[in-house]
Amino acid sequence: MKGLVQDVRFGARLLLRSPAFTAVAVLVLALGIGVNTAVFTLVNALLLEPLNGGRSGRLIGVYNRDVRRPDSYRAFSYGDYTDLRDRSGVFAKLAALDFTMVGVSEQPGVVRHAFVGLVSSNYFDTLGVAPSRGRQFTPEEERPGQLAHVVVVSYEYWRKTGFDEGLLGRTVAVNGRPFTVVGIAPEGFTGTLALLAPEMWLPLSVHDLLGNVFDDGKPSFGLADRRTHRLMLAGRMADGIGEAAAAARLASFGRQLAQAYPAENRDQTVIVHPLSRLGASTAPSDENEVTKVSSLLLGMAGIVLFIACLNLANMMLARGAARRKEIAIRLAVGGGRMRIVRQLLTEGLLLSLLGGAAGMVMAVWATRAFMLTLVPLIPMSVSFDPTPDGRVLAATLAFAVVATVASSLGPAWSLTRPDVLPDLKEQPRATGLRRGWKMLAAPRHAMVIGQLALSLMLLTAGGLFLRGALAAAAADPGFPLPGGLVVSLDPSAGGFDEARGRAAYQAVLSRVRSLPGVEAVSLASLVPFGDISEGRNVESPARKGPSPFAFLTTVGSDYFASLGLPILRGRGFTPGEETDPHAPAVAIVDELLARTLWPGQAPIGQQVRFATDEGAAPERPFEVVGVVPSTRHELFDQNPQAHLYLPAGSHYRAPMNLHVRLTPGAPDSEQAMLGTLRRELRAVDPQLPIMSAKTLTEHRDASIALWLVRAGAGLFSTFGVLAVLLAAVGLYGVKAYLVSRRTREIGIRMALGARSGDVMRMILGEGLQVTAVGLGFGLVLSAGVALALGKLLYRVNPLDPTTFVAASLVLLTAAIAACWLPARKATRIVTVKALRSE
Repeated sequence: MKGLVQDVRFGARLLLRSPAFTAVAVLVLALGIGVNTAVFTLVNALLLEPLNGGRSGRLIGVYNRDVRRPDSYRAFSYGDYTDLRDRSGVFAKLAALDFTMVGVSEQPGVVRHAFVGLVSSNYFDTLGVAPSRGRQFTPEEERPGQLAHVVVVSYEYWRKTGFDEGLLGRTVAVNGRPFTVVGIAPEGFTGTLALLAPEMWLPLSVHDLLGNVFDDGKPSFGLADRRTHRLMLAGRMADGIGEAAAAARLASFGRQLAQAYPAENRDQTVIVHPLSRLGASTAPSDENEVTKVSSLLLGMAGIVLFIACLNLANMMLARGAARRKEIAIRLAVGGGRMRIVRQLLTEGLLLSLLGGAAGMVMAVWATRAFMLTLVPLIPMSVSFDPTPDGRVLAATLAFAVVATVASSLGPAWSLTRPDVLPDLKEQPRATGLRRGWKMLAAPRHAMVIGQLALSLMLLTAGGLFLRGALAAAAADPGFPLPGGLVVSLDPSAGGFDEARGRAAYQAVLSRVRSLPGVEAVSLASLVPFGDISEGRNVESPARKGPSPFAFLTTVGSDYFASLGLPILRGRGFTPGEETDPHAPAVAIVDELLARTLWPGQAPIGQQVRFATDEGAAPERPFEVVGVVPSTRHELFDQNPQAHLYLPAGSHYRAPMNLHVRLTPGAPDSEQAMLGTLRRELRAVDPQLPIMSAKTLTEHRDASIALWLVRAGAGLFSTFGVLAVLLAAVGLYGVKAYLVSRRTREIGIRMALGARSGDVMRMILGEGLQVTAVGLGFGLVLSAGVALALGKLLYRVNPLDPTTFVAASLVLLTAAIAACWLPARKATRIVTVKALRSE
């Protein structure tokens, strides 16, 4: 221990004597370790950190599976939930939950969308927490039909009020109705999800009142009715119940439910599965895909750290060359080699710890900035604390230890080799005169080649993701985005009932259609490239076979004109079908759905309906009156998807989107027209909630899907840029060191008649030779990695030649700049001083 303390003190003194070397080394390590710590912090928050501080324990999800179709799942009814909770004997705690979007208003006239949870009274107990202030819901407040107007808000909501102690007992308007705040959730509580949390929780008794914007379009009979399947279940197993026993009991209990309620529960069984922390679904899921992406990010970040270690190893070799005589004397007088290696490793560890500390600060800043880019895009609370926890601290320490071994062990072993005579005579083993492969095989050049190859690999990967982000930023669903506006309206968020909502929409359409510069106006329940989807399996009564899935959109009479899409066959919806709840049942299909359901037949006049479970009564069919072009519904769709369109009159939806198509060459810009639309809508009804108003391009740019593509491009581009920076610094360091070691040789050359240009070409030529070899290896690595990343790229050829050439040129430019500075210094060597330098 005493020797170790001496090594630490001696190493610290040496580092303080060389502040420039120490600063550069710490910066290099901070970049390498910081990137790894930042990535691990995100992975830790997503996959490793216990939910809600570990208070939830091990949660399991409960799922309702169709025994005839093992991959088909549905939600639970409230009656099935209470039976499982009270009579199955499998669960210690079992909670029910659902999610929806509501309009929240803290001040008159201002309404915003909020993501909320609809939960059972034992929800917080099941997750092992209690409100930090106030109380949770009572069993009476849970019961369907009680309409208990109470709410528990998130800790983040309380934070936004400035931690107002008077929040408890205050009312908050939810969908235009007053709800009393009875509790405040604990800090960091996210429920069953990681990172993202509802802004508030409401009791199940108001489920029918608030509805669900995420439903599948199926009819709802009220939560108390066993035909209404809306609830997801999460809980904890009872003590002493293993997986096998639970499976057997639940299978038996599922059969009992099917016998007791055959119309609602026939062919259904109940299973349990570890609860996913990254999403809410009626089907079991895991984190495999996220784990794969996380492993990839950690691997790429590890390569950046490896490049930093190679860089530092070169710096340690260069610095060690000046200490050869000191080390040789210590060896000559009997100093043990391992003792000296330990001392040199201690110096490396000090540098790594300093770099790790600086890297952790960088990681905290970077992860906080990264998560802030997500906040404006989602109506949810982002519960992310970048302060390092025990796992992050341990990981950072591990990165520092790895950096120490990778960057210091090789140089320490090389500098302490037993052959000390040349160093005692101050005759360093100069390598400057070696040429060709011998020069490239030298340790310093070999490490630089490795840095260049790995840097090109990362830079190419970043370039491919960047190309994908640019392609995504220019994507369209199949209709033109310029000239299109979309205004999100939700009468229910302001407390409007259906009659008032219908009247408001008709007044809005009439007023906006009369505005100058407006070509077409309509309503739609969904917007392509949005974050909400609705769809059903559909079938034709005259056709047998599989029922294809189709996205379902409720639209107004001029919807396709407002998007700039033509009617290919038949007609669009009429104004009467847009307003009349009792209009004939009609539908419009796209080309893809028409070809699927009626190949080789005329679709106009055919009937289409929603598919139902076997034995269930068939739903009402719709007559097809028109066919329109197919479009992509989501940004990640490689091809157009099937769509079914229904008229707004007979399919009322409270949340709707007002589509406005501007006349080409309209005098008002899109932004000016958005301001006009807001004023006109306020004039129609000041109480009508306007949730957002955007151009269609802005709508696409604000999607979560595009954020994911851009986030991937940003992360991989950052890896590539850092790698190139480190490789350039490493190449500069090697060339600068070799020039300083070859001062006498260069002086002799110039004394014999060599010109400055000759010296410049010699130094640059050697640097470019190293660079060319590094680029060659890098291109091979880049091709392999690009092919492996192919599935993650957005509409980009993994072997895109433009990206490969651009990445190579960027790295080549950085390498030339790194070699040019030492070469320029070599041309300024004074011959007389150079000849006397040794």
